[in-house]
Amino acid sequence: MNDSPVIRHDLSALPGLERSDPDRVAYVTERVAVALNSTALLRCGSAVPTLFIWAFSKMGSSINKAIAYNYGQGAKILPLASTLGRASLPANTSTLHLEGVEAEAEGLYTCQALYDASEESRVTFYYTQLSLEGQLNADKGKGPDRAPPGPT
Repeated sequence: MNDSPVIRHDLSALPGLERSDPDRVAYVTERVAVALNSTALLRCGSAVPTLFIWAFSKMGSSINKAIAYNYGQGAKILPLASTLGRASLPANTSTLHLEGVEAEAEGLYTCQALYDASEESRVTFYYTQLSLEGQLNADKGKGPDRAPPGPT
């Protein structure tokens, strides 16, 4: 389910993205492939950040929309998350759980995490590309086990 390796992102490959302070900002990317109606676990680091926000953008879109966050007063799941599956943020974690993954869940998830240490703060952006396994045409909901409608 989430056995894919975490890949440190080479920012030189992203045109227009510059790191102003590489000692305080980190970028991590991951790819996750799950079956329709299964469960996806999207990680936001190995330690729980002080504050974090999850955002989602559909395939081919550059618009990020907030779906969940925790600003230190408990987790909050926003209404958009319900279109992706049953979303939850279990206590004492920043991992986004999506149960019953919907076809609309395919896309890019971004977790922006702030780690506040007594010496100095650090920000990490976790990018997770979620794709659906076994989907021949995700836009039309056709998979290898679903034949297109035919004459009856």
